[in-house]
Formats: sequence, C-alpha cells, structure tokens
Amino acid sequence: MDAGSPENYARLKQFACDFVVSGSYVEPDGDEHELWRAGKLVPWYISHLLDNGRHFGSGVDIACHAEEPAVDLWEAGRLCPSWDQTVALARLLDVRVRDLTHPDARPHHHEDRPRYRVRDNAILSFEPSVLQAAASSTT
Repeated sequence: MDAGSPENYARLKQFACDFVVSGSYVEPDGDEHELWRAGKLVPWYISHLLDNGRHFGSGVDIACHAEEPAVDLWEAGRLCPSWDQTVALARLLDVRVRDLTHPDARPHHHEDRPRYRVRDNAILSFEPSVLQAAASSTT
C-alpha cells in the first residue's frame, strides 16, 4: 500500500494500531468463518505473523495444505486461502482466525499489485476475484 496520501497513511496506521493477537489458537467459530467469507483477511497480518514466527519456505505451504508458491501469493493478496487453509494457517501461527482479519478490510483491485510479497509493503486486501474463487473452493 502506498502510504503517500494522507488517507492511505491513516488507513495504514489504523490497521497497524488495531493489529492484536487475542490468544492462542482455538477452533474457529461461525463468526470467524463469516469474517473469512466476507473478505476480512489481511495479507499484511499474515506476513507479519509468518515473519515473527520465522515460518518460511515450502514447509509453510505444506502445513497450510497448499502448494508452493500459494502462501507467497496470499501475502501479496493475489490468491486467497480457502477456509480449510485459513484454519491450518491460524493453527500453524497459533492464533485465532479473527487475528488474521480486520473489520475494515475489503477486497480491492490494485493495478500495481506486486506479483509476490514485497518486504516492508503493507498489503491490506485481496483482489476481489480471488476471494470469489476461495469461497467456492472446498479445500
């Protein structure tokens, strides 16, 4: 996200200030499933938690029931994890699914979205088309 404009900076600051891990992983509830279905996952939160836990490489994809380079694409907002993959990711990170979400996250198309995650680039949304594909997926 380009924080060059005051609006973008305020949004970035809000997402950063609101980011909190509420506790260790517990099986998700219906509210968390609804957050996922509504496109409230935040790629930046996924990247931050993966980095902090020193989770990297193909082992992360395997643990999340995905094939390389899926997790890299999640971090860029170019591919959205299915519900089962989101639960596996939360389990790996030892956080609740809700900790991967923000109420103001919304799918947004970016013409200049990077192909893969760019370090120190806060990606706050997924492409709308990938959310639709994830919602129709069974894995």
